Amino acid sequence: MSQQAQSAPFASSANSGPPPPGIDDALASVVKVYVDSLMKDKSSKKRNNEEDSSLEKDFQTQGRIYGRQDDPFMKVDAIVNYGLKYETTEEEEDNSGGCQEQPQDRRLLFGWMLLCSTIPDFCIQMLALANHRGLRKTTCQRIQDGASTARSDDSNSLKASIPSYILFDNTKSLSPAISPRNKLRNDRGFHHPATASLLCPVKYRDTSETHASIRAGRLPITATMLPRFLFPHDHVHDPADMAKNIFRGHVMLRAAKHILQGPTSALEGPGSHRGKQGNAAICGINTLTPHLIAYIATQVRFALSSTASWVTKDGTFSYVDFYRLIVELLDEEDDVSSEIIKFYNYHVFGAKDPNGNVGPDTPGIEDEYAIIKRQRAAKRARRD
Repeated sequence: MSQQAQSAPFASSANSGPPPPGIDDALASVVKVYVDSLMKDKSSKKRNNEEDSSLEKDFQTQGRIYGRQDDPFMKVDAIVNYGLKYETTEEEEDNSGGCQEQPQDRRLLFGWMLLCSTIPDFCIQMLALANHRGLRKTTCQRIQDGASTARSDDSNSLKASIPSYILFDNTKSLSPAISPRNKLRNDRGFHHPATASLLCPVKYRDTSETHASIRAGRLPITATMLPRFLFPHDHVHDPADMAKNIFRGHVMLRAAKHILQGPTSALEGPGSHRGKQGNAAICGINTLTPHLIAYIATQVRFALSSTASWVTKDGTFSYVDFYRLIVELLDEEDDVSSEIIKFYNYHVFGAKDPNGNVGPDTPGIEDEYAIIKRQRAAKRARRD
């Protein structure tokens, strides 16, 4: 049963009468998790892995799982406030007026549904805190902290590794070299020919003169322009078919494997994984989504840039718009979006099926049981 279905009985009784069954238990549960998380913060003793694995996952840990799968520029508190209104609004009120759903409403609802599906009993716990604004806000901040930490970990890790992902032929060396430890990052962005080429919009000519004009501000760069790193290294821009090969750039694929499977997998073959569990396994991710691909693209753009810290804008370029434009584009239910998702699933997980299953109808996989049946039938026919 979905979280939404579980919360349905509360919609008509949230504002009147006694609290629904389970609300008091949910309130006690959320308070316990919160107090436990505070005690973990205050403790200066390091627990070993066996002890940590036995602890109940607190909201900050759940925030790390949630963070990569939703809009990194949305606030958890705003999502929960919207979710509570969504869950406690009468169906008649919700359907009256007939006003068209706004993009922000869709983003908030997606975030709410994701939180409810990611964190056990989250919907009923937040309903229990509906009249406890302070504790609810603190709980949301714990989740936000976890999401921000996950994003920061990915940014720092990718920033250090991306110099080795830039060249299509990774056996060659960048010239000049890019230091993974340069905190000023003045050897990236449009200050370096290789990163400038990847950041340059495909509509512009990829030349040193173009890069100089961009640095000087004579040529603008906005989130509505498609950067070259979204495409294969040998891509030729065709204004009549701008979607051709989009999101198939080698840096994007390497970054996807880096973030989801781990840095040691980034330069390996499709589905390759070595070492400890990657983020995909930890977070229960078994397929790419529009939000995940947009998240990866945003992280790549930041790692290639000369921006020293995570920001929402880099000059005239908006990271917020960039992320959301990609989500909107890939949310279109058509063959192009579906093929892009399958393409990433193959390279990251080594499987075309979202759940990693390989069936008898998978191209290139012969049903050997069917072959035996045909051979046995042929033998019987010869005997007859």
